[in-house]
Amino acid sequence: MEFNNLKAALFVVIAMSMITTNDAIIKHITEVFNVGQIMFLRGALICVIFACVMRLRGQPVFQRRSLHRWSLYRALFELCATLFFLTGLSLLPIAVASTLGFSSPIFLALLAAIVLKEKVGLDRWLIILIGFAGVLLITNPFAAGASWAVIFPIACAFFVALRDIAIRYVPNDLPSTQVAFTNAWVVMIGGGLYSIYQGWGEADLQWYLWFIALGIALYSGYLFLIIGSRLGELSFIGPFKYVSILLALIYGYLIWDETPTLTMLAGAAIIVISGIILLSSEKRRARKTALTEA
Repeated sequence: MEFNNLKAALFVVIAMSMITTNDAIIKHITEVFNVGQIMFLRGALICVIFACVMRLRGQPVFQRRSLHRWSLYRALFELCATLFFLTGLSLLPIAVASTLGFSSPIFLALLAAIVLKEKVGLDRWLIILIGFAGVLLITNPFAAGASWAVIFPIACAFFVALRDIAIRYVPNDLPSTQVAFTNAWVVMIGGGLYSIYQGWGEADLQWYLWFIALGIALYSGYLFLIIGSRLGELSFIGPFKYVSILLALIYGYLIWDETPTLTMLAGAAIIVISGIILLSSEKRRARKTALTEA
């Protein structure tokens, strides 16, 4: 299979721009809507989009096979990750929430060793520890003004890692659209239940219109990400996903006047570098396994 890495990288950058724009919109509308409302309304919109696209492609909107237990486990992990990330996003600077959310490769490497019993050498353990050092630099837990809210994006990263492990057990013959649609309606239902607990606030029509922009940004982001993933090698395009952190810093500065500290920038750099190294080592390990099996 021939890859077009440069074009793929461009699509990934566009995708992450859309996804980070989605995060910025969410942070803005948390002024009026609570997290449960956002999860429910955004989930409902995404479900409608998925249903329309699948019908246009002649695919069934719902398949009983999509209720496979590992598909549901993955959706539940996605629900937890979404809940924790949006909560952290509503309480923290967007750059902090976004950067800590990208610590998932560190948790993935750790869980792969514990849950999947994969062999992890001393070099990978060292990279994992360095990655956690980056997390500590950003959270700065021993500072007088440290925010307890940093636990939310960190918890999000943990559940994203669980979600990525769960996909390995989802049957290969289950279409990706069905897996994604299951995620969408599980998150929607979970958000709806949480909104009942939080209470349903009132808002003007103009605030609801933000969900149209939110849905377009998120769907476009995932679409371009899928295109980029198919066009290029994952080991090449993976680092381009971290452009989201840069965009989050820009959004935070321009919209909310959030100025990152040198400590935070250093922590972000460590997380990015350790994440890239872990992703690259995972690619090499997978390639070595494939050659051995062949």
